[in-house]
Amino acid sequence: MGHLTVCRTAILGAFVISATPWAAAVDPVEAEWLYLTDNGSWVARSAALRQTTTQLPLPIDRLTSDTFWWSATNPDVTLNWQSPDNASWVQESDLVQVSDWPGSWTIISNTGDVLILSQAGVRRSLPKTSWDRLSWIVGQSQGESLSLQVSQAEAVIGELAYAWFDTRVSAEVRYSLDPRAETPVLLQQLVVHNEANYELQAPGYSYAQSSEQPTMMLARSTGVSESLSSDVARPQAGDSSGQATLTSAQAIAMPPNSHAWLPVESVELNRIEHQYHFNWSTRQQGSMPGQWSMDISSDENLPDIAGPVQVAVWDQQVALLETRYQPEQANQTTLSMGSSDMVTLGTETLGGQQWQLTVTNRNSHEVEAMLELSHWDNNRNEQAAISVPVPANASLRLAVRLGNNQLTVRPL
Repeated sequence: MGHLTVCRTAILGAFVISATPWAAAVDPVEAEWLYLTDNGSWVARSAALRQTTTQLPLPIDRLTSDTFWWSATNPDVTLNWQSPDNASWVQESDLVQVSDWPGSWTIISNTGDVLILSQAGVRRSLPKTSWDRLSWIVGQSQGESLSLQVSQAEAVIGELAYAWFDTRVSAEVRYSLDPRAETPVLLQQLVVHNEANYELQAPGYSYAQSSEQPTMMLARSTGVSESLSSDVARPQAGDSSGQATLTSAQAIAMPPNSHAWLPVESVELNRIEHQYHFNWSTRQQGSMPGQWSMDISSDENLPDIAGPVQVAVWDQQVALLETRYQPEQANQTTLSMGSSDMVTLGTETLGGQQWQLTVTNRNSHEVEAMLELSHWDNNRNEQAAISVPVPANASLRLAVRLGNNQLTVRPL
């Protein structure tokens, strides 16, 4: 095929080709600011209006009112768009290839149900049921997939600010922690994803967590750098509109289908305590696993944004443990590690409203066992609690007794 590259995509239903013509674009998409979230990004731009009608191309093939935002200095400005019919993307004189057919073919007719193709005087028809065999030759001059038409009554000078939401460009905050390190550190990272088929450039970006697609734009910081860079700069923590943010006022340039891992903040921890929680009642029998958690604290403030955290093990048996970091107090929080049989609580009924509990720690380090005990009898509810250290690879016995007025527990 020489220097020509073929882009193959499947056809869905009656659509001709589901890939957008922007797959063939060589120029990057330039934004004035990039607003990253977990579910996508607002790509913000502006345009000068001087004519009664202005066309603004977008590198997307679909647009809805909740994925588009705009504001104009002229209150009489109106916007119109029409999502293109994918069938019109294949037009007469387009050069295509068809699987199992030799060479390239020129489209000479498109009825909507049948394509008539020609090659060196030879004509063939391709029904809609076989359009999945089509491929475009990248490098052809093709129109934009979607274009906004901006109209104003008079040709006055004005400004239009606008942004679209692209789910293919997103970011996420992640954390990592090695609790066995001499000086444990909670590392906050921002992972930026560009899964679009175009290169994206912007003079700066910001990230804010969102459980749903955002409906309004975030305020960006001032002082944007005008220098261009091929790197994605490390962001700084901040806040805006009641949300924790990460912001960089340096240029971002991400190739298509690329990902960037950015360290944001490293917080040294002064305490990591392994705790195992048990909710025990006097009707309990047998053995129960503990609910493992790690209580971490620092002399510094911990990050303000929640996210998944990988707890490093790498002991030639287990690689990583996955949990979630959630801000609690300014410099302290608890990582919930789930149920664990490494620390268990056994129950032995002694009779006479007495029980013996045995906490067994199978870990190679000391842990703290935290027990909440209860007794229910008709309308009577007695409760007690105890927290005890349990040495590594050891067991600790507790005596529980139900008296006339209270439930008591003590180590043996």
